[in-house]
Amino acid sequence: MILYALPISNFCSKVAIVLRHKQIPHQIIPPPNGYGSPEYKLVVPTGKIPGLVDGELVLSESEAINEYLEEQYPNPVMLPGDPKKRAQLRQLSRHHDLAVEPIIRSLFGQVSPQTRNTEVLQNKAAELQKQLNMLADLADPQPFLLTAEMSLADVGYAPTLLLGELMWECFGMTWDLPSQLQEWQQALWQVPAVAETLREAREATVTWIASKQG
Repeated sequence: MILYALPISNFCSKVAIVLRHKQIPHQIIPPPNGYGSPEYKLVVPTGKIPGLVDGELVLSESEAINEYLEEQYPNPVMLPGDPKKRAQLRQLSRHHDLAVEPIIRSLFGQVSPQTRNTEVLQNKAAELQKQLNMLADLADPQPFLLTAEMSLADVGYAPTLLLGELMWECFGMTWDLPSQLQEWQQALWQVPAVAETLREAREATVTWIASKQG
């Protein structure tokens, strides 16, 4: 099994955490000539990362990849059997992909001081705080978002919140994770697969931010 990924991508980290947590034999390699390249599209037609190749199966989109991994390698369980709980977990995962992550991504252009706009930063920070507060309302940490063990709902937030913290530090803004989620984040970061993946993500992100500072 091959995962085409880059450590700077939080969606790639989201899949890497699941592969490592489930101890699935795999290789993680960068897309040939970069994602979107003609060479890479010969392997993964969408040209997106992450891209998973498992024999004849080729997948992109982190959510589809993680649900495939869960079905193929059900231990440890990361999507419990109860339909109601599964629906709640999927809701939290979509909240990451559609509400939280896009706000942080929209600020990539603000990392360079030359293109920074204080008003944009303040508006986006307020918007993100609203979505993190919503996450706190939807969650019931046990210590993970809705479960006693890490689930597919948790894994996207780990790299994205790290990315947010590092960017907010770069902006000189205070990162304010709701108090209801702070113990959850600590529990999440202590999972070996998460810790390993976040070490790589942190190094790549710090290097990227530094390159934007001139």
